[in-house]
Amino acid sequence: MRSYVLWLCCSLILALQGCVHATTQPNSITLKTAELKQRYYQAKTTAADGTVLAFTVYQPHLTADQTAPLLLHTHGFGLSRMKRPELSLYGFLLPTGQVAKTAWQNGYWVISYDQRGHGDSQGKIRLTDPEKEAQDVISIMNWAEKNLPQLTKNQNGVRTGMIGESYAGGVQYLASALDPRLQAIVPITTWYDIVDSLAPNGVPKSNWIGFLNLIGDWWNWNKFDPELKQAYLDTQRGQLKQSTYNFLNTHQASWFCSHNQAPQADALIIQGFRDVLFPFNEGVKAAQCIQQAQHEVHLIGVEGGHLQPFTQHSPLGSTPFWYIGKSVSCGNQQQYNLQKTILTWFNQKLKDQPPAESLPELCVDQSPVNHFTDLKPVTSYDLKKTWIAPTATQAVFIPIHTALQPTSITGSALLSLNIETSHEYADATLFISMAIKSKITGKYTVLNDQAAPFNLAKKASYDQIRLGLMAQNSKTPSIELPSVYGQLNEGDTLGVLINSESLYYQKIQQPKIEAWISGQIVLPKLWQVTAVN
Repeated sequence: MRSYVLWLCCSLILALQGCVHATTQPNSITLKTAELKQRYYQAKTTAADGTVLAFTVYQPHLTADQTAPLLLHTHGFGLSRMKRPELSLYGFLLPTGQVAKTAWQNGYWVISYDQRGHGDSQGKIRLTDPEKEAQDVISIMNWAEKNLPQLTKNQNGVRTGMIGESYAGGVQYLASALDPRLQAIVPITTWYDIVDSLAPNGVPKSNWIGFLNLIGDWWNWNKFDPELKQAYLDTQRGQLKQSTYNFLNTHQASWFCSHNQAPQADALIIQGFRDVLFPFNEGVKAAQCIQQAQHEVHLIGVEGGHLQPFTQHSPLGSTPFWYIGKSVSCGNQQQYNLQKTILTWFNQKLKDQPPAESLPELCVDQSPVNHFTDLKPVTSYDLKKTWIAPTATQAVFIPIHTALQPTSITGSALLSLNIETSHEYADATLFISMAIKSKITGKYTVLNDQAAPFNLAKKASYDQIRLGLMAQNSKTPSIELPSVYGQLNEGDTLGVLINSESLYYQKIQQPKIEAWISGQIVLPKLWQVTAVN
């Protein structure tokens, strides 16, 4: 709680500090070759629909014969840009701002901008609308080409990279699908499918959605577009509506990928396993889309990501609601500093520098996996028929596999579930997690804090909304569980934990459930390891 209050106070102080500095334009802008001094200044441009966008330009030191690529930086939902290199939240604390600042100091033009409805930019928040927020990225690149000297260019125009976390990641996929000037993107802990992220299997993440409304429409007072406000109200009633789906349908990389408009940039994707808002699955699907479009892509799996306020907690010294850590250790045990790895990626893609380090296709911290195919569900197990009774905790552990030696699992499982119950519980929601039961203590640990909601009626409605005539009414529908990473000691048991309540869906109030549960689960490869940390 203390860290939360401190974080909010810091944000408010920095926001107020930003108000006392007047916006300035460069005294004279010339596209002629000349030595440029390192500096930064405030600027604005007008989007195609008349919305004024505010941003900070970071001019690098360049000699007369040097050019520099452009790096775009933007912020997470409810926040604002890196208005200055020190006295700003991104300038002194958040890692994407640190990378952008280091890039500026190492010969990049950097523009950090306020997305519409945030900071000093006008307009209403449309939640990454391709016709609004994505077009704003294009407007800023257009401004840069007209106003910044000594830009590095190719046949498409200014060579541009982009970095940002969460809300700033989702817009990168869309903008790079629309404009080839974006050559290299680094989307961090963001969505591939925003509909499935906010309402998995048709069950809205009411806690997270409520918090996003708080920081989106209250912290940035009354900035939600009316359509977004209505979508929020609809999901608060506990079910995904067709109108909400129609509003959000194109606001996601999944729509562009399914319509042969995959991102055109090479991508370095960073996704978190404890992220209950945008789980690791989102990064996997985005990476597969970009790879299928024949662009280079790497996926880094970290422990953190979005943490639900007052429910999940970050490590000491990290921001309370989101963190990604400083380094990862891949399957080959090679250590990678995340910020250095990101800057190396941009140098390789935008400055044609040879890579200083060899990054595998897939790098999950402390996991032996190296390729996307390592994450695929491959082995099927039957779930023995189990009775769920209205006990005090209502948590039932169904064993799947007992480790004969130290073992690790990385990836997502596919679950087909059959529920036999009375009419009284026909509309009940179950919450399903992967868990490990210790041989020594007999206690189970939920992997990565993740839980998937399962409601037979809402799943059928969800499939109908998303798939229409292609939806299949099955008594044992299949769902994808959130991706997990975990390690088992010899004798530990991997299993499914089923509960009738969840800290992440606290608005769902229902009686304890009586039902028989059975089904089948398909797991990714189980890896034998030499030691367990």
